[in-house]
Parts: sequence; structure tokens; C-alpha cells
Amino acid sequence: MGNGAAGEIQKTGRVRRGRCFTPARRIARERRGATLIEFALVMAPFFVLLFGLLEIGLVFWGGLELENATEDAARMVRTGQAQAGGFDETRMKQEICGRVSLLVRCSAKLRIDVRNFNRFSEMTPPVPLDANGALKDSFAYSPGGPQQAVLMTAFYEWPLLHLLSTISLGNMASGNRLLRASTVFRNEPFPES
Repeated sequence: MGNGAAGEIQKTGRVRRGRCFTPARRIARERRGATLIEFALVMAPFFVLLFGLLEIGLVFWGGLELENATEDAARMVRTGQAQAGGFDETRMKQEICGRVSLLVRCSAKLRIDVRNFNRFSEMTPPVPLDANGALKDSFAYSPGGPQQAVLMTAFYEWPLLHLLSTISLGNMASGNRLLRASTVFRNEPFPES
């Protein structure tokens, strides 16, 4: 061995094996960029989780808004105000959309179905999706007369962000979420016009 190797044995107590491994060992021991690399590894799942939670919260909030607005608009049918005012499907959509703030393009995307029955036992809920899994364009609008049982249902197609294709809140063929709000009631004995 040369003087250089002997001097190194005395200083460190071990022999340097070769210069080709030295840069790799030096990089492996380096800690200055470790935090940046760890953050880069954790960042993507963190943001997917964050935006997923935000989307779930917005869908839940939109569903609650639709339920409350449908219930409020149904009072107009129950008391006979809608029948006396000559409300049609478009006017009832305006009543519901006027009570929501989160449902984007509400009047274009909202579908309502209002059906009357003689007894509650005769009620059947509407089927909102066609054979292809898309929201139907037309539904029944028949608010009924005094003391008739009424089923009022509102549908809204909520667009999703689709952050992960394997985890989806979608329940439609388009991958979007169908929000549904229904209320069942008996009309009051209002005077017929």
C-alpha cells in the first residue's frame, strides 16, 4: 500500500474501497433535499384527498339545498297557490331555482316531476334515467286538486371533477351525480278556481 492509503487507515480506521462508490455514498448521506423529495411524494395523494373531500362536501351541500328548495316550493302546491296562480312546470322550476345558490345553471339542468294520486298507497316514484343512463328531458306535471295526495320530485345532474377514475361519486352513465329531492303530502282543502 502507498502512503496515501496508510494515512487514510490511521485517520478513519478503514480503507476506502474505490472512488466509484464515493459520490453515491455522499448522495445517500445527503439530507438537504430530503424534505423536498418527501413532500413531492406526499403532495399528489394529499391534494387528491383534499379536493375529494371538498367535492363530497359540495355534493352534500347541493343535495341539501335541492331538498330545502323542493320542500318550500311544494308548500305552494299543498296550499293551492300554484294551482290558483296557473303555475306550469317552468314556473315551478323558477320557484325552486330562486331558492338555491349552489346549483349552477339550475333552470336549464333542473327537472321536476309532480304527480297526484287519490291515496298514498297508489304512489310510484318516477324513473329519472332513460335506458342509456341519461337524465330524461320530460316528466309529469299534475299538482292535483284539493285533498289529493301529491308526490313532488326534483332532479339535478351535478357535474363531478373526476379526480380518480377508480373512486367516483357518479351514479349516471355520464359519470355525474344525480341529485334527487322528493316530498310527499296531501293538498289542503283549498277552494278550486
